[in-house]
Amino acid sequence: MDFPATQLYQEKAAIKSLVGLAEGYHAHFHPVAQLKKQVLSCEKSIRVWPLLPLPEEAEEAARLEGTSETQACEALITEILRALPRHLPESRGVVSDWDSLPAERTVLEVLTVLRNISAHCARVSSQVAASVELRHQQWVERRLRSRQRQTYLHMLTSVKLLSPVLYLILLLIALELVNIHVVHGKNTYEYQQYLKFLKSILQYTENLVTYTSQQKNKWNETISLTRTALLKIWTFSEKKQMLIHLAKKSASKEGL
Repeated sequence: MDFPATQLYQEKAAIKSLVGLAEGYHAHFHPVAQLKKQVLSCEKSIRVWPLLPLPEEAEEAARLEGTSETQACEALITEILRALPRHLPESRGVVSDWDSLPAERTVLEVLTVLRNISAHCARVSSQVAASVELRHQQWVERRLRSRQRQTYLHMLTSVKLLSPVLYLILLLIALELVNIHVVHGKNTYEYQQYLKFLKSILQYTENLVTYTSQQKNKWNETISLTRTALLKIWTFSEKKQMLIHLAKKSASKEGL
């Protein structure tokens, strides 16, 4: 099962739209502005992946390699994305107060974790691009041994999954960034649970950096890691404890 192209397109458009909401914030060295640049840069680097040359016979073999676990991940991504559009801001008003955004501990703490997640996503993206390019060349020149050829097929299967997953994470970062001003609405327990959730996503991206490195080459393991991470995202989203949910509640109260 291939991830729907239309859904990926919508995801990319949403990331750009959300990050674009930060255009009114001109403090270039503020963590918000830095995170915005990171997200846009990472989104751009992932966009290059489909342009990487894939041997036709290798791509077909990789497609047949698809597992039920991969399909389960794709189904989870679809479910998570289905719940997100209704939380997209309708105007630029949501960031009108960013110029006076207080540099309080909670805000800076969340921004730091989000920036680390984004940085790891960018590193994974560059590692994937480099690995696919190298293995493609070795495949074409028939320099891969039997086991290496199998690893290459696992890589292609994993890459097809990682692309929408990284886009999903960037979309979540962008949504939380736009709604960072409502983090003060969480009580101590809610905030600690929220931070714990973000740090679990950070741990996932850290593991991805390790597993997608040319030294480790653990492409099959990335699928298991991804399924666990997606389940955490879906579960936490269902509890409606993310900033996008808190912002929606605040907006509903103001409208009464």
